[in-house]
Amino acid sequence: MLINSFFKLLVSVTFSLVVFSCNNTSEMKTNADLSAVTVNPNGRNDDWGFIGPGGGGAMFNPAINPANTDHAFVSCDMTGSYVTYDGGNHWRMFNLRGVTQFYSFDRKESNIVYAGTSLMLFKSSDRGTSWHVLYPNPSDIIAIQAQGDHADEVVITADSTITRIIKLAVDPADPKKLFLLVDISKPEELPGGKKLNVFLALLVSNDGGENWLEENKFDFEADNIFIDPTSPPTNRILYLSGKKTLRVRKNGEWDMVNIPEGAGLITQYADGLDTNTNQHIIYAISGQSYFNPNGSKNDSRIYKTDDGGKTWNRLEKGLTGKKTDKAPDPEFRSIAVCYYHPENIYISYDNLHIDENTVSFGVAKSMDYGNFWELVWNDKATAGSGLNAEPISPNRESGWLDERFGPWWSENPFHMSVADHDPNICYATDFGRTIKTIDGGNTWQQVYTNKVVGGGWRSRGLQVTTGYMLAFDPFDSLHILMADTDTGLMESFDGGKSWSSATFNNGVPRKWVNSTYWVAFDPENKGKVWAVMSGTHDLPRPKMWRHTSMDSYKGGVLVSDNGGRTWKVTSKDIGESALTHILIDPESDIQNRTLYVCGFGNGVYKSVDGGKSWQQKNRGIEGNQPATWRITRRNDGQLFLIVSRKSEDGSIDNERDGALYRSANKGETWLKMKLPKGVNGPTSLMVDPENPNRLFLSTWGRNGENRYAPNRGGGIYVSEDDGHSWTAVFTHDQHIHDLTMDNRNGVFYACGFNSSAYRSEDKGYTWKRLKGYNFKWGKRVQPDPVNPDKIYIITFGGGVWHGPAKGDEKALEDIATPLAY
Repeated sequence: MLINSFFKLLVSVTFSLVVFSCNNTSEMKTNADLSAVTVNPNGRNDDWGFIGPGGGGAMFNPAINPANTDHAFVSCDMTGSYVTYDGGNHWRMFNLRGVTQFYSFDRKESNIVYAGTSLMLFKSSDRGTSWHVLYPNPSDIIAIQAQGDHADEVVITADSTITRIIKLAVDPADPKKLFLLVDISKPEELPGGKKLNVFLALLVSNDGGENWLEENKFDFEADNIFIDPTSPPTNRILYLSGKKTLRVRKNGEWDMVNIPEGAGLITQYADGLDTNTNQHIIYAISGQSYFNPNGSKNDSRIYKTDDGGKTWNRLEKGLTGKKTDKAPDPEFRSIAVCYYHPENIYISYDNLHIDENTVSFGVAKSMDYGNFWELVWNDKATAGSGLNAEPISPNRESGWLDERFGPWWSENPFHMSVADHDPNICYATDFGRTIKTIDGGNTWQQVYTNKVVGGGWRSRGLQVTTGYMLAFDPFDSLHILMADTDTGLMESFDGGKSWSSATFNNGVPRKWVNSTYWVAFDPENKGKVWAVMSGTHDLPRPKMWRHTSMDSYKGGVLVSDNGGRTWKVTSKDIGESALTHILIDPESDIQNRTLYVCGFGNGVYKSVDGGKSWQQKNRGIEGNQPATWRITRRNDGQLFLIVSRKSEDGSIDNERDGALYRSANKGETWLKMKLPKGVNGPTSLMVDPENPNRLFLSTWGRNGENRYAPNRGGGIYVSEDDGHSWTAVFTHDQHIHDLTMDNRNGVFYACGFNSSAYRSEDKGYTWKRLKGYNFKWGKRVQPDPVNPDKIYIITFGGGVWHGPAKGDEKALEDIATPLAY
């Protein structure tokens, strides 16, 4: 069996398998080798680094090592996972090819930690440096299909079983004993034919996850497991909790636990062991919240039971009593408890009307089982206050997100985690930040960014932003603009060492600050730069137009004469539109540039006077609301237009297909080009500068016939005859987002949503994965204009990577499990 220590994606045309392979088993690195690894200043175990301000995206699931409170994890919903070994001063990103839903610790061996994505359960014996697959059994895995718009992966085993990992509980007395909650989808021969049998299962391992037994099946939804630590180690009392139910196992028998009367949906549970009374305590919160948007505004409640659910006490009065008369109840978004001191409770709250004009949000704490509550993190939003005007809690340290957007942007925490033995240590994560306290909430410190003296802000390694491209000022090598989603346009004046917002009080309409899709510096006119911005983020992802009409999108074109320090709108002729790309005709008059922009859902617009006026140029473009995405200009002046696909069901040859067009008359008319056979999802086009008739097309695969089938029609295609015919040159990866090249050396690059970026040194005939880069959702590779040995990789939720143009051949991959097919 061929094995390797790195997780290498080979999505074949026939099988779309994930394969782990190498030519020499001696190349595998063991944990003993880790001491020899040189850790770079960015905290990684390879030569890759990062640029950016840090944070900027939703973070979840903080977890603190019970044996070492400086060792903690968080995850984001964009597939990034992060570990710190110094209490949040530095973070290292790692990737388990899916969103990490939880972390669990061995309470006796501090180096052992478990992590669960929906795909697989992982175990690390070196504090999160490397990870091994525990479940499903690696020898049973025959395929990992990357499917759909986000290339979401499905792990397929030999018997076609598909599992979704939900939660793991480690027995505190015997850490070899593990309880795993999973959803199982299994084709079975049932009366009437072959059907998909879907059920919830509790699995048990007595040997640290090497072997698993199915303890029971259930027909309800659950999201957590609790172990009663006061029960006999050989006959544990277990609780399975869900939003609508709580069940308990005693003496091997399962029974219902009464949910508190009138509670509605329970949004979160938390538990702990009261060592003074030897009682297992369970807390629960309910009511309308981010996790229960349809709940009642007047049933926000906090519950506690110390008798296994026989009785429940309500604890919210000390909090709801702080609101004004007739105001709705505050939202309780998250609850966290110190496991061995459960009298200490943290509640994330929102919408607490403390007076007629002021709403409070943040964190409340009780140190006496919920009898008395103190607002230990108390941000405020006041009626009539403008952007950035709201006061932050005086005991909370601010970061660049507070400085730019005010506290309301990140809101109050989604999730919190308290150290098992120290109630003073709590981590909290929200829409853009990770924040912690080490003194019980008296003060709070942000741990996602650092202020650079004389500059902007620099990430600590918590990279959670989504970007589209970097724009380098041709007249100032230290000046860079970063086009981001949600956090808008960012800028650096020190070559990427630090970053600040470039959309604050400088002419950018407030409704457009959310997303910058593209920036274009005029190569001959110092200080001149155009940008397309929008209030609609994450295009061309279908989630944005699945339920929202493209007619409602906001955005437009802005121009700056001073390098982006101030902007003015220059797209009144276009109106509101989500503009996703802007192209300068470099041969046009320097005083009256010819510009082209793509309006997602509106087509192409052209200006011949530097953006002062615009005309729609859709002649020849088929269909309503064309999702025009990118324009490429060839040296002979011909234009090529990418139109994004608007179907998600795997269909082809219909009005929702993507398309490729060309114009030989500067956009006045467009001619539809032939796509490669089986392709309807073009994403980018690149012209070989040495052979203008040689075109490269990147494409997005279509769904297979079922959840077991690979995607098809994705990859990289080449035309040697100006687009009349196409040949597939790379289809192992079915989800390629962008193609780029380094004009200095002719090297081609590709990047996409399968945890890989690629390099070609032979004009695109063969492609090699860049080792060390493994963020799941990659978008674009850009060569470093200062250093040809470096590249930037822009990602969908993992910030901007910066590292070796050839990859790092000595890099340790995050997933070390050798798998075979």
